[in-house]
Amino acid sequence: MKRLHIMIVIVASLAFLRNVSGQGFVNLDFEDSIVTSSQPAWWFAGNTGMANMPGWTEFNGWADANYSGGASVIYNNQTLDSPNVSLWDGSYPNPAIQGIFSVYLYGGSSAYAQAYPGWPTGASIFQTGQIPVTAKSISYSGSSYNGLQATFNGQVLSFINTGNTANYSIWSADISAYAGQTGQLVFAAPWQSGGILDNIQFSSSQVPEPNVLSLFGAGM
Repeated sequence: MKRLHIMIVIVASLAFLRNVSGQGFVNLDFEDSIVTSSQPAWWFAGNTGMANMPGWTEFNGWADANYSGGASVIYNNQTLDSPNVSLWDGSYPNPAIQGIFSVYLYGGSSAYAQAYPGWPTGASIFQTGQIPVTAKSISYSGSSYNGLQATFNGQVLSFINTGNTANYSIWSADISAYAGQTGQLVFAAPWQSGGILDNIQFSSSQVPEPNVLSLFGAGM
């Protein structure tokens, strides 16, 4: 009985610690996303449809919808003028940059704003979670031109280019002021801007200084 009592106390303590520490962010590389409908596309040699992105909520994505625990977004597709949030894989003409899936955010064109005056522009994805207590920086893989904006609890995160590859760039920002805090992390494409997003990571290392290739890519 004594051993059972000790085990119960340990389990209860672990549950308490989880509640106190909060829940971490999930599906930061979008690899847990699930294609829910897929059919051959008429305009490229691949499939298109819809996909679920667990953990994320979307705003103002064309044909997108939120469900309990995630967002449903267009898969292997994109709009011409309307804001959109879409999930791309490696078979899409603009393929995923890492792993199986990447997300594309587009804030809408001037033609969209003129055609639908007063309608919201910009598109975003967001989720609420806890920044790791040891985190000093946050990074993501994305387009060579940083057309996205990010905030945590409404505070702007200032990303800089800290690396480049043949397929994508790495963008990093200081997150140390929010370590251990629970709040909403938002990635958004403003009106007339957009970009691809993948492999969001928190690190216990400080934001590295831009290397020579990063400076060259930034035109400095």
